[in-house]
Amino acid sequence: MNIPTFSFATFTALAFIQVFTPNSVYADTSERTIAVESNEFRYDKPFSPEPSSTVTENSRTQAKLTAIEKGSQNVKLNKQQRQQKHIGTVKNARETTISSINEFWIYESFVTLDNDIDYDGYHSTFSFEFDADTIFTSAPVYAVLYIGNNGLYDAIHVSSEFFIYGEDATDSFTIESTLVSGFPTNDYDLLLELYDADTEALVAFTDGNDDVALTLLPLESRNNEYVVEETVVIVEEHGGSWSFLSLLFILGGVVYRATKKH
Repeated sequence: MNIPTFSFATFTALAFIQVFTPNSVYADTSERTIAVESNEFRYDKPFSPEPSSTVTENSRTQAKLTAIEKGSQNVKLNKQQRQQKHIGTVKNARETTISSINEFWIYESFVTLDNDIDYDGYHSTFSFEFDADTIFTSAPVYAVLYIGNNGLYDAIHVSSEFFIYGEDATDSFTIESTLVSGFPTNDYDLLLELYDADTEALVAFTDGNDDVALTLLPLESRNNEYVVEETVVIVEEHGGSWSFLSLLFILGGVVYRATKKH
């Protein structure tokens, strides 16, 4: 009689989106639970949000008013609202459009891979550093980081709000992310979106079409990292107080002495 077998993978959890801490993201895409832990750095140290800018620019103010007039997203969101808006969404890169024309751009970006616990060539932690520039003297922005393949990306981190200063080459921003679960061993692509923090408008983005370094990154979530430990088993044989060979040796000695006497 054939007994049917069942796989745990056939069961699907209820969909949910929940943010536990500012730097941890948990989301369920109905097929897998995504968990990512992220940290932010700037100027080679952990990032702390800056106070509101006191710089007033007529050009910046006019640009903000124009953006608000053209778009419906004219309400500034806090970080929790931004996380709720983006985390758990799936982005099709081909459908990405920006509302800024040559006002913001990603000048360059760098990716560093880390934590290959099982030495299989696939990493569970990576750092994404990018330098965003603008035509304005200063502008508050925030970034959304995505990871995916085949043109579909999962949002894994919404950054804190930070300022960029014209074309300053020293104001780069770094997001370090550890993929905790939800990412099978594979080659992944990265997508970064930059939003105007005053208008919530998408003003710039970068992906593998702009930078080949953002494509085919060997990654896997931490729950797929494992270490195979070799176990050496030592078997010792004991024959009690006297082993067979010891008894044989003693018996031989007795026979030798008896033969020698005769």
